[in-house]
Amino acid sequence: MESFAIYILLIVAVGVGWTIGRSSKAVKKSTINRGSIYQDYFVGLNFLLNEEPDEAIDTFIKALEINSETIDTHLALGALLRRRGKVDKAIQVHQALLARPSLSQSIIDATRIQLARDYITSGLLDRAERLLHEILSEDSPAQWEVLSLLITIYQTEKEWEKAIDCSRRLLKNVGYKRNSETRGAAAHYCCELAENMIKQEQFRTAREHIRRAFSFDRKSIRASFTLASIEQELGNYKAAIKELDRIRVSTPEFVSQVLGPLAQCYRELSNLSEYEKLLTTSLNEELDISVVLSLSDLLRQREGNESAINFLNGYMNKKPALAGLIELLRLQIPNTDEKVSANLKLLEQIVNRLLIKSSAYQCNHCGYESKKLYWLCPSCKKWDCIKPIVEAESAAN
Repeated sequence: MESFAIYILLIVAVGVGWTIGRSSKAVKKSTINRGSIYQDYFVGLNFLLNEEPDEAIDTFIKALEINSETIDTHLALGALLRRRGKVDKAIQVHQALLARPSLSQSIIDATRIQLARDYITSGLLDRAERLLHEILSEDSPAQWEVLSLLITIYQTEKEWEKAIDCSRRLLKNVGYKRNSETRGAAAHYCCELAENMIKQEQFRTAREHIRRAFSFDRKSIRASFTLASIEQELGNYKAAIKELDRIRVSTPEFVSQVLGPLAQCYRELSNLSEYEKLLTTSLNEELDISVVLSLSDLLRQREGNESAINFLNGYMNKKPALAGLIELLRLQIPNTDEKVSANLKLLEQIVNRLLIKSSAYQCNHCGYESKKLYWLCPSCKKWDCIKPIVEAESAAN
């Protein structure tokens, strides 16, 4: 990693040298000043060759003359330093640039935005927020980028109402109006508020937040889950079933997450036969082990272990799954002699350990794996990227 940083800085150094050379031809400078710049440049190169990148960075910052031809170089260097973890030096570069007189407004705005990014990266969110609001109050053309950064800050601080307000303003821009990522994130902010209200048993207020979520993203899976939870708490089981079934149909990968709440709702309505029909319909659409296990359990309760075993065997021949194997072992163990039973129990334990160790969810953006569902990936900070891993999710039920 360090050698890569040195390589990049070497490129910057060459660019600085080229800029210095070009500037010296275009503008007459004093011999002392030009000599000082060249001296700093070669000192910086010497630091690079001796693998002292921090000293090299300081030297190049000093060597860069700020004029119309080096401003972009300053901004690029600052962004590079931030990405390489040298945030304090990135702040130094951007603050030095802002201290220069006679900069155009567009350059001032670009620099202030980069400085705000520095503050966000270093966790100085209050400073970043103040700086961004300063730009926003000036009705700058950069306001849309500013709003995006403010949303990042408010999301980090869990100030959901402020994040929603900024999202609403951002979506007024033609370029963002149909941005699914912005809309999806705003729906999640509403869901966060709804879930807080559910904890306080303020279900009507929670439902209002879900309506807002759907106004941003009608296809929000989390909003449907949360609404189903609200309806279930209020005893509106048919309404809860409607939302849960919508999730099952629109996003089959979440079928295992909806089966538990669906079963509870149908039990409350004393209508497990309708639940069985729904499971059969789902299984005809796609072979999913979680659906198979639910149907197997209903069969076991109604007709006994043998029917459940025959049903599971038929599925396992079509699509083998570890979760199905565990259930088969569990059902067959009581029907075997003591020695065979002991061996089957050992096999069951081994397979179960394999499933327990495996992750149940994975982010399809960065590959992050976990045993629980996160709507916001803890690694890449993307919404709606974590999905159930089919084999693992089945074992979790």
